Amino acid sequence: MNFELNTDSQKEMRDYNIPLYGMRGEFSLSGNVKVPYFLCLMDINRVTRELKTHEEVSPSLDTVYSLIELFQRQIDIDRVRREIVDGYLRAPNKIKFFNSLTIVLLPKNEQGKIVSSFSNYENNDPPVPDPKCGSFDKNFSLENDGAKKAIFGGVQFVTTSAENISRLRWDNNRTDAVAVDGQHRLRAIKLWMEGKNQQLSDVERPTRIPIIFLLLHEAAGFVCSAMGSSAGIKGIAREIFTDLNKNAREVDLATQIILDDLSVESCCVRSLVTDSTCVDDELLLPLSLLRWQEANNRFDHKYYLNSLVNLHLLVKDLLGLKPVDPMNKSDILSFIGTVSKLLGTGTPRSLSHAGVSLEEYYKSAFFEEGDDEPVAPFSGIPAHYLPSAVQGFKEYFSPWLLALLKKFEPYKLVIEYARKNNLINGEFGQYLSQPRSHQEILAKDLLNKHGEHWRKIVIDDHSAEIEKIKSVGDDVLGEQWGFKTIFQKAMVRLGRTLFVQVADDERERIGTVEDYIEFLNTIYRADVLRIHSNLPGATHGLWTFVAVNYGNRKIKVSATSEARILSLLTLWYFGWRYALAEKKKIVVIGTADEKSILVSEILKFLSTKGSQTSWPTVNDQYKLLLDLFSNPAVAQVIKGGTTAPSEEESKKIGKQRLEQVFVEGIRHFANSEPLPEAESLTI
Repeated sequence: MNFELNTDSQKEMRDYNIPLYGMRGEFSLSGNVKVPYFLCLMDINRVTRELKTHEEVSPSLDTVYSLIELFQRQIDIDRVRREIVDGYLRAPNKIKFFNSLTIVLLPKNEQGKIVSSFSNYENNDPPVPDPKCGSFDKNFSLENDGAKKAIFGGVQFVTTSAENISRLRWDNNRTDAVAVDGQHRLRAIKLWMEGKNQQLSDVERPTRIPIIFLLLHEAAGFVCSAMGSSAGIKGIAREIFTDLNKNAREVDLATQIILDDLSVESCCVRSLVTDSTCVDDELLLPLSLLRWQEANNRFDHKYYLNSLVNLHLLVKDLLGLKPVDPMNKSDILSFIGTVSKLLGTGTPRSLSHAGVSLEEYYKSAFFEEGDDEPVAPFSGIPAHYLPSAVQGFKEYFSPWLLALLKKFEPYKLVIEYARKNNLINGEFGQYLSQPRSHQEILAKDLLNKHGEHWRKIVIDDHSAEIEKIKSVGDDVLGEQWGFKTIFQKAMVRLGRTLFVQVADDERERIGTVEDYIEFLNTIYRADVLRIHSNLPGATHGLWTFVAVNYGNRKIKVSATSEARILSLLTLWYFGWRYALAEKKKIVVIGTADEKSILVSEILKFLSTKGSQTSWPTVNDQYKLLLDLFSNPAVAQVIKGGTTAPSEEESKKIGKQRLEQVFVEGIRHFANSEPLPEAESLTI
């Protein structure tokens, strides 16, 4: 056997596709951004072979994803098969047409992994024209006037002077052609072809799909001076994907939170979590432990520490920003004032960009000189003011909010278990953060490594241990309130009262976030925060009527339940702080001296209107619970029997029930040390 000693092994490894012919265009609406593109037609065989969805990019357990990349890789295969393949492509009499797919060429290294930028390499420039490509390819000879060639990485792009007619090809070993718009359509075509064993009939063979290739490299004419913060080609592709997809179709709330760069609530939520999967952080919530895949706010089962949608509901409730009439000057100025107080800086607080307050910007940009009526609608915080708003959120909300969501003991236990067992960075987090299609492929690797019970070892056993922390399946005391969305919302609402509405000079009396967490941890350890917690001396459990139905003992999920939980937490917390501020120890039963105070005396104080001047909302919360327990229908259930109590008797029953509930929460603070002497503590 003879060998050619001068054979170029690198050249033999190149896998350039057959050239595509089409038209070059450019999208340029400003001097700072120019996006060249190549428009062509591809037959179905080439589409299925040469173009990829994000989920088809080579999977690896070592790959970590940002929030947006996670969304990009999620394709609802069942919906694609049911609605697009079976309900559309296979419908015999249906008129069928797909609009264009938008494709980005992504560079790969020698190992086939996507990298951040194109790098030229040896023999990455095949001859033009290619003698294997027929006579038409001669039209792209560089000897022709006006013909130009661009080489970047494994991409070769040739343009001519003849009406922008162009030619594109790429090295499949070093380049992936990935859809950034039309993923579901592309996946549908591939599934449809699989069902036909990749064989087209004579009728189907002439079909061509319009394809737009975005050429994101300066050699092809790409210009974008504002892309410095993006992570190379992937970052550019991600931004394009976001812009193309977030308004293209109705999307669920989880997707909106991930993609929406114009919503202050969504931007603030993203500031609470790590940028990518498999990353732990002392301050932020680890994305790998969040429920982000669907628009579901629950996190009481499985391994979830929290839910992306639930975080959005929390932030939205915290900010409390209401929609306004976009052409009503008074409404807009009121909105700007609210936003500035919440998220602005300085004294008085002001939301500013480049030294210009939002109010000044509104008055100058939305009005013509001498006119008192706006000439353009104001549709929310302008995009260039959002970074300042998010920074304000990080300063005034994030510290105490993240402390609650990570240091409250049940949450802390989940995080500690995850860290101890390497769930965030290890195979648990690596596997669960993958697209579903990648999970199917990577399951084989885990099977080979751990055996047939790999899922139990890697995933299920850990989920079960975390569910134990949540007390899932406990039929005696029930599950932990801390993992129920209505409780967490009430808990955070009280936090807003304590850490946003209260002045700094009241902090020692009202308490710090550490004090609030100590309060929550104390009643948590005493099993007060269990759905079916006992109430000594009472006929029904502690949380019955407040947020649990007395008949079936199930949680009543409603805004009313949230309000009642907030009322109870407020009474307990301020009752404790009141005793500390009075420099007295709490006594449950018996008599009190000058250094102690009876629980009944604390409750009596909270029942007075004057208590609310020093302890925000406390009397309103007292009255809400008293009205609940004094309701004749509730009082009858508490009393038992078939005879409805009188109005006077109902009030007596309600007052007794409220005192029992109050005692059960506050008695666990009987040994608390009073606050030190200080003039600021005078009530």
